[in-house]
Amino acid sequence: MQRHSPVEPLSSYTFPCLPARNLTKSINLTKLGRKPTFLPSDNPCQKVAVSVNAHSVQLLPDRLNLLLLHRIVIFPLLSVTITAQRREDIELLLKCHEQNLLLGVANLIRPESGPLTYDQIYPTGTACRVTRATKTGGGGLETVLEGVCRISFLRLLENQPPLLALIAGTHENLQSNDSLARMLMESCAALLRSCCAAGQPLPEAALNLMDRINHPGHLADLIVIYLQPDFPLQQQALALINPGDRLKLVHQLLYDRRAKLEQSSRSPENLAPRPWPKIASGITRPDNDNEELAELKNKIESLNLDPQTQRNLNKELQRLERMNPSSPDFQGILAYLEYLAELPWLDEDQDNLDLNQAEKILDEDHFGLEKVKERILEHLAVRQLNRAMKGPIICLLGPPGVGKTSLGKSIARAMGRKFIRVSLGGVHDEAEIRGHRRTYLGAMPGKIIQEIKRAQSRRPVFMLDEIDKLGRDFRGDPASALLEVMDPEQNNNFVDHYINLPFDLSQTMFIATANQSDQIPAPLLDRMEIITLPGYSEEEKKIIACRYLLDRQAINHGLQENKIALTDEALDTIIDHYTRESGVRNLEKMIGRIMRKCARAKVAGHPVPKTITERSLADFLGPARYRKDTAAARSRVGIVTGLAWTSTGGDILFIEAALMESKKEGNLTLTGSLGEVMKESALTALSYLRSLSPEYGLEADFFDRHLVHIHIPSGSIPKDGPSAGLAIFLTLLSLASGRNAEHRLAVTGEISLSGRVLPVGGVKEKVLAARRAGLKKIILPWGNLKDLEDLPAAARNQMTFYGITQINEAVPLVIPSLSSVMKKQALRGDWAPPHEAFRKPSAPF
Repeated sequence: MQRHSPVEPLSSYTFPCLPARNLTKSINLTKLGRKPTFLPSDNPCQKVAVSVNAHSVQLLPDRLNLLLLHRIVIFPLLSVTITAQRREDIELLLKCHEQNLLLGVANLIRPESGPLTYDQIYPTGTACRVTRATKTGGGGLETVLEGVCRISFLRLLENQPPLLALIAGTHENLQSNDSLARMLMESCAALLRSCCAAGQPLPEAALNLMDRINHPGHLADLIVIYLQPDFPLQQQALALINPGDRLKLVHQLLYDRRAKLEQSSRSPENLAPRPWPKIASGITRPDNDNEELAELKNKIESLNLDPQTQRNLNKELQRLERMNPSSPDFQGILAYLEYLAELPWLDEDQDNLDLNQAEKILDEDHFGLEKVKERILEHLAVRQLNRAMKGPIICLLGPPGVGKTSLGKSIARAMGRKFIRVSLGGVHDEAEIRGHRRTYLGAMPGKIIQEIKRAQSRRPVFMLDEIDKLGRDFRGDPASALLEVMDPEQNNNFVDHYINLPFDLSQTMFIATANQSDQIPAPLLDRMEIITLPGYSEEEKKIIACRYLLDRQAINHGLQENKIALTDEALDTIIDHYTRESGVRNLEKMIGRIMRKCARAKVAGHPVPKTITERSLADFLGPARYRKDTAAARSRVGIVTGLAWTSTGGDILFIEAALMESKKEGNLTLTGSLGEVMKESALTALSYLRSLSPEYGLEADFFDRHLVHIHIPSGSIPKDGPSAGLAIFLTLLSLASGRNAEHRLAVTGEISLSGRVLPVGGVKEKVLAARRAGLKKIILPWGNLKDLEDLPAAARNQMTFYGITQINEAVPLVIPSLSSVMKKQALRGDWAPPHEAFRKPSAPF
């Protein structure tokens, strides 16, 4: 059996053209005087036919257990929540819920003590299904009854518990071919709109639903459900089986309701400039609420909006003035208008366009990051020349801890703007960006409009943090919702679902942050200006620690007067052996840990050290957490030093290979948690080497007779990417030829089957990793030599780089002993030696 929640939007249907489970009442069965019971399983019964909709007829038992209510009418397709407290009631409702049994619901005419008689119940009731049963904290049972169809009670079979009634089906023609019925339906719809205009509370969705109903019986029931007249009229509508008769009753009900509302609106106390409809109890709107409405109207008129937006707001305001204050929609519209009135429609902020001052602020807060600073200063310069320039949309791409988020705050301070940060990590719901439509209960704007309202500025620096961590599921795709926000050609008319009006975001400066660009959808990535923030070198980390981190942590821990310092050797040890990252986040944590121990010593009355040395680090931070990767001590066969890039920075890795005799052909084993791309690189390297075996002095069937095993240590860490292709090839060549590979040189580059060496990414991080490991020579693809400009000058001056375009150019550098073999092949015209610059280790780039 399908279960349903008691309250759903009006767009949900059980049968065509009718709302289901859209209204809920709460009833406590302890107020009723009768005890409903089960239908005996051994009691034979017949089937009776009842009309369910225009296209189907349902068979029901000719006898049903009876549940008695008092002045509560359940119409077909209406759901009602009841709370049962008596044990008999709970057992009955649980039984019906578990076994999907129907029960008859009847209303008492007059509750009396003693045995129940047929004269005490109304002869027309409803067959209901229990769609949900939930136990409450007080031992009761909260259930949802859903009306299925009308039934007539012929007589009582059992007038003592358990109550049992003989029923008859109701047959009604639900077709709407009758011209009189059609005219009545149109008139009822017009009257209903007139009632709403006069102050009758009714959701907009209900009005829209009326236009889609084609059956007079359905329309009549629905209007009664929404109008909620007195109980006698509801019971009378339930008892009218003929749809035309029900429609006539509803037509008269609407006519009387409209006349009552119009008379109330013309009463003397409601002839003020802003009339408030008089509700049934005769209570009028308090004076302070009239003042609140006048204040809201003045605020809206002072916003100086565009004509279309102003007309829309005035329309909503006029609707609010006509509405009954007790209407469920009243508070929703009032909150909506108040929210719109508080949005910063007018742009009053002014940018700080002083380039010198902005540059000074950026340098005060962050070291390095020259590309980002230059881009911000360029934008300020353009703003001086063109004040109408739209805000840039920038994506700061880099590993954790390099200062992406804090840089956004500095940019806002430098530009004199307010700063907003929204974390998008784990956001799955599209409504978090665009908001909820006001037809939903508890609707609210999206995060974009919420934060704009909180900042009270249309031109803040708006940071969308962790944009690469956006999720996607059945609730929508937030990344697609961001396309309108991040597009400079569209965000001047951004429409949030809640405010449902265009809002200009073109002057907002959006800054997104991400760790990996491949996790960002391509259409969204295309709309942003990507600025890559590489990891810091050791020298940069030391400068940042001395200029920023030490003073900041000393102030945070109350030690600014002690002037605690760290030696260069101590900082080097912390960077190499206690942190392993591209940024400085963990470095700051380690400095904070030192400060905490110094603060404890100060409070305890012990001397606080002025200088922290390398020797005393273990007392503050404990044993070293990481072992510094160093180059191999000597050259060996089948081992080549490669370079890798990770989200925490660069690293060196050793490509190892072993050779075994095998009778099988083409055996290659790969271990070390390698990804698919790296495995393909290994297969490419092996295929290229096999195709040129004679040129390297190898037998043509060498690899047919041997099993090759390639392993990359640190097997618990997943590895992937094409940049190890060249290193794998050189490892296989060293292994197959039995010659040592140079251990003082690192290699990186992607290879192709034609022998070309292709550019790779993360060059700066890889070079810095090689430098930390003590390597002074690096072979790079020729296309990556331009990336060396991003390196610190000290790193460029201390290292030697070799740019190559072909695989063969790397062989004399890594395996020098193969040069003589390759020269012999060159005399035969099978191989051309590399350029002189590539073969000379003394010729750096």
